[in-house]
Amino acid sequence: MGLFDKKFCDICGEKIGLLGNRKLDDGNLCKDCAKKLSPWFEERRHSTVEDIKKQLAYREENKQKVAAFQVTDDFASDSYHVYVDRSKGQFAVATGMSTALNPDIVDLSQIVSCRLDVKQEQHEEEYRDNDGNMRSYNPPRYTYSYEYWIRIQVNSPWFDDMDFKLNTFDVKDQDRGKMMQMEALGSQIVSALTGTAYVHQQTMGGMYNQPMGGNMYGQPMNGGMYNQPMNGGMYNQPMNGNMYNQQPMNGAAFGAAMGTAFGQAMNNGMAQNGNMGGYQQQTATCRCDKCGWTLPAGESVPKFCPSCGDPIDMNDMR
Repeated sequence: MGLFDKKFCDICGEKIGLLGNRKLDDGNLCKDCAKKLSPWFEERRHSTVEDIKKQLAYREENKQKVAAFQVTDDFASDSYHVYVDRSKGQFAVATGMSTALNPDIVDLSQIVSCRLDVKQEQHEEEYRDNDGNMRSYNPPRYTYSYEYWIRIQVNSPWFDDMDFKLNTFDVKDQDRGKMMQMEALGSQIVSALTGTAYVHQQTMGGMYNQPMGGNMYGQPMNGGMYNQPMNGGMYNQPMNGNMYNQQPMNGAAFGAAMGTAFGQAMNNGMAQNGNMGGYQQQTATCRCDKCGWTLPAGESVPKFCPSCGDPIDMNDMR
């Protein structure tokens, strides 16, 4: 068969035009049939004609799920929406929710891992010297920009991952508002898809490859940092009590107790006889026989005696 021989789609039977062939492992696929495949599908060249026929059958059945999908949560990024139907335990990632777009409806139980991935780019700043040449600053100066990605691994026969970027354009480090917006949106999405809170490392204003509801590799932590219980604290201390397993406090009682403890600490620390924060307030008297000036309680030692004007240092005080 020559290079320019006519080819026919092994799915629909239609003739494939020039540059319109999508090669399969054992056949050909026209561009119109290829458009019907899942947008998350990446193994077309290694798929057989039978594999494609099975997926297209699944895609037709998926339209019924789209029609029945009830959006209870809609998390909108710059390009994609994450739609959630809590009543059915399903979600979809797409630019819109319609049977024409036919976004893949996936069960929340199919999620293997989900995390926010922040990619940082470093850019060196330069200046133009008197000769018109670009020079580096000494020491070098840098600016940073960020891409915010949601990375979802799923257990599906048609695709393994659903990775998408939250921001269309890179976010500059000067745009703190946009950075906080993207991080908050990523946290909400992963929390909604996994049902767990996001634990992250805050570095230079970004969250760097930390999973939401899991550890660094997207595995569930089931109880917080280093597998400590979330209803307790580090080293298994209960959060509804104190570090030594005392009786639990409600919010009002805890606030009152903290206020009382703080007040007692301040009273003990600042208190009697000019004692502030546990350090004895210094008493000082000028050695000048003319004035006999004495430092008032609570004031710092001046450089000059306010009575006689003589310079004062610590050796002058008694």
